[in-house]
Amino acid sequence: MNTAEIDIEYREMRVVSVSGVDLTKALSDSHITLLNDSFLSHHILCLRGQTLTPHQLVSAGRVFGEPQVQLLGDYRLDDPPEVSVISNYNKLGGEKPHVRATHWHTDDSYFARPAKATMLFAMAIPSSGGSTQFIDTEAVLNAMPDEMRRGIEGRRAVHKYHSRRGKAVVAVRTPEEEALTPDVSHPLIRTHPETGRKALYINPNRIDHVEGLSIAESDALLDELYDFAFDVRFQYRHHWQLGDLIIWDNCCTMHRASTDFNVFERREFQRLLLKGEVPI
Repeated sequence: MNTAEIDIEYREMRVVSVSGVDLTKALSDSHITLLNDSFLSHHILCLRGQTLTPHQLVSAGRVFGEPQVQLLGDYRLDDPPEVSVISNYNKLGGEKPHVRATHWHTDDSYFARPAKATMLFAMAIPSSGGSTQFIDTEAVLNAMPDEMRRGIEGRRAVHKYHSRRGKAVVAVRTPEEEALTPDVSHPLIRTHPETGRKALYINPNRIDHVEGLSIAESDALLDELYDFAFDVRFQYRHHWQLGDLIIWDNCCTMHRASTDFNVFERREFQRLLLKGEVPI
């Protein structure tokens, strides 16, 4: 069991960097409580210096919630199926590198119950660049002008796997995967199921329109929200180290991958999603 003291460093934008924890070993109840409290308070947790197998990553996920099998079978491992591979090369090491997830988004919003959290474990990183950027959407809502906030109070948006507004190229689903992902409606202001705090809940890749508005009115409102939310004052850029394990709260953050690296150098992660609740 881990017996060393946890060293916690608080950074800007509700980010916590943690050292002194070995997730291949059992954690004490006090350590589990401290990590979960830090995660809920600060949205993004980075546990440095990990050496995890895929099965150990699943076990680490259980510290924070219940791991789930992800939608796209082409990216999942066969064993364990809860872990998928995020890489500028495909799962089997393809010949044509590419960068995924380069537009602002939050994971799984096209589900009725989006993932509570995402865990990303750094397996390979380029010699420079290749960071991941985050936006704190709780901070966005708290800083929002009163008139803008009144304009979205009580409103809901329709999230689609293929949104007419989405800029990202999304993976092709099998018929079985399509059946699991019908269009869904979520509130634009979301109440966190564990903390009760409120945050702007948007996904520019998946939101198609705001309910109750014409397409023109919806597009104008979404453009205004995105322009405000993308401001650099709400952002944090994580510069990866090998062995970093990041967990972020999908209820109150957005993220995107940077493209400022040599795409022929491998940038590869193992990813785990934790089951979430219906947004309210």
